[in-house]
Parts: sequence; C-alpha cells; structure tokens
Amino acid sequence: MTFTILSDADVQTLLHNISQSDVQELASALNQALIQYSCNDELPYQPHRANVTRPNGQVSLFMPATTPSSIGVKMVGVAPSQTPPPGEKPKPALRSVLTICDELGQAVGVLNAAELTAFRTSLGSMLLYRYRKKTENIIVFGAGKQAEWHIRLAILLKGDDIRKITIVNRSSARAKDLVDSLTQSKVGSHIKMEVFEEKENGLEDLITEADVMFCTTPSTSPLFPASYLLSDSGLSKSRFISAIGSYRLDMQEIDPELLKHITNPSGPFASQVHQGYITVDSIKGCMDEAGELVAAGLKPEQMLEAGKIDGLREDEGVQKWLEEGFVVYKSVGVGIMDIAIGKSLMDLAAEKGVGVHLDSF
Repeated sequence: MTFTILSDADVQTLLHNISQSDVQELASALNQALIQYSCNDELPYQPHRANVTRPNGQVSLFMPATTPSSIGVKMVGVAPSQTPPPGEKPKPALRSVLTICDELGQAVGVLNAAELTAFRTSLGSMLLYRYRKKTENIIVFGAGKQAEWHIRLAILLKGDDIRKITIVNRSSARAKDLVDSLTQSKVGSHIKMEVFEEKENGLEDLITEADVMFCTTPSTSPLFPASYLLSDSGLSKSRFISAIGSYRLDMQEIDPELLKHITNPSGPFASQVHQGYITVDSIKGCMDEAGELVAAGLKPEQMLEAGKIDGLREDEGVQKWLEEGFVVYKSVGVGIMDIAIGKSLMDLAAEKGVGVHLDSF
C-alpha cells in the first residue's frame, strides 16, 4: 500500500491550484463524511479530544477520529506567546500534523495540517453557502488563513454572483495584506475588495447591507450587537452567517441574543428560518465548545447537523430556506473532516504528482 507524505508546501501547491471541479469533489467528500457522522451512528466511535498545557505555556492538542475505513489523529502545537528578536519574523504560533491509517492501523499518509485545517473548516461553510441565491455583498470578519480560504472558496464556487467583499479586522494592516495577497494571486479580479475603516454607524450599515457574513475570529465578545439585525433595515432581508472562529465556551462571535431571536418560533425571524434551526457541524461538539450557542441556552433540538441536510432538501421549504432564508452555520470542527479532506488531498497529490509516495511503510 502506498504511503504518502505531503509537506506544507505540497498542500499549498495542491490547494492554491484547485479548480472549481476539484472543489466540488472535495466538498462531496466532506459532505459524505458529515452524512456518515450524522446519519450512520458514527458518534460513539469518535474518541475524545485531549489537550495538555506544559508549565512554559506550550499547548498540545490531540484530535483523533475513526471512520469505517480509516483511523486518524491530528496533533496541534500552540507555542507560548513570544516576541521575536529585532529583525526576525515571528515563528508560526501554531503547527499541526495529520496522520492517517487504514481500518487495520496501517499508516497510509502524513500531511502537514496547517493549511489543510483552514481549508477544511472553510469548505464546511461552503456546504451550505453554495445554495445561496443572493451573495453580492460579503463581509469577512478576520484576516487569517480561515478568512482567506472562505474568500477563495466563495469566489471559486460563486464568483460570478459576488460584487463586493469587505474585510473587518482589528488590524487594518493585516487586512490590507490579505487583500494585496489575493489581488496579486488574481483571485476575484472583477470583485471589489476593501478593508473596513471605522466610522460612525459604519459597521451597522455594512452589516445590514450584507448578504453573507463569514466570521473567522477567536473573539471573546460578539462581533456586532443583535440590535443591528433587529432594526427595520436588519429585518428587511435574509442572510447567510457562518461562524467558525470561536471554539471555546469563553468565546463568542455571534451575539447570543441574536441566536435567541433566530430560534424563537414566534420571533422576528420566524418566517425566514426553517423551524428555528441553527445549523452545526456537530451538536455534541457545539454543546461542549460553542460559547455563543451555550450562552444563548440553545438545546440540541434547536440545532440541525449539516450532515442531515441533504436528506431534507426534497422538502420545498428546506430548499427555499437554504437558498433564500436566514441560515446560521456554527462549526467547532469534527475529526472526520480532517480524515475526509486528508485522504482526498492524498488522492489529488497522486494524480498531480505532488509530494513523496513510498511503495511501503
């Protein structure tokens, strides 16, 4: 059995050169993994995550997962905060590696997972975003890898329908760097990309005009107050919101008050939200780790896993909600997402002659 090794440079080569058809195939693989997780009773076979913090502040995260055909574990190292010496660039704060074995435990691949993680998380948002009919005006909160991949994938999938993308970030310099990088890569050359500059009522106007919001920051407070979308202008249209940046109970990207209104069957969004659902990658994961959902007091029955949506799309009401309604997607990450995308990238690497391929291991 072939053993594949993909470095960070290999993964970036693959991902930065993917076509729309490649993205659709990768999305299909990810969707099938989530269907397996949500509909085929895979939850009992998912090991618990673990984390260890050393005395010096070094954090190690271990994220194992299994499927009927694979075993995998992603290890992440988060370095303690350090100021680099003068003249030196800061070292990456986060490094990660994904090891994949077959169902018998035979190792089949090792991949640098830094770029892969940002890609697979962003692709999870695209599984629902791809149904949207109106996506002219997009806001992206954050300017890191997750923000970059949300932008890249949105343009690959629906670029002809996008007119403007605005990046909102605490550091406007970093946001400008992202815009410059995308521009130099000729990503979405027909799309107006700009960095939000703070001004009176500026953020409220930006949000009420948005068709899509991608939230990609580890924020400990809501990125905007619920009142922005409860105003007359806020209620005048539906939108798609993806929140993938917060992953602990002390973090919030979406105002819990907004989530309470969205899930209220007799609230102001009742006509825009299918049965008051918030869509999630994993109900258990979000109940354990999604700060805004827990703060809003949401119950499992108010959440709909993305892996169950394909089976509901024959319902006209569900399809209309996905295309035109108010859809909120919250993700904290599921290990099988890493396995699904890791295996797909190994196949793509073999097809394109990228990486190191050994006859045995």
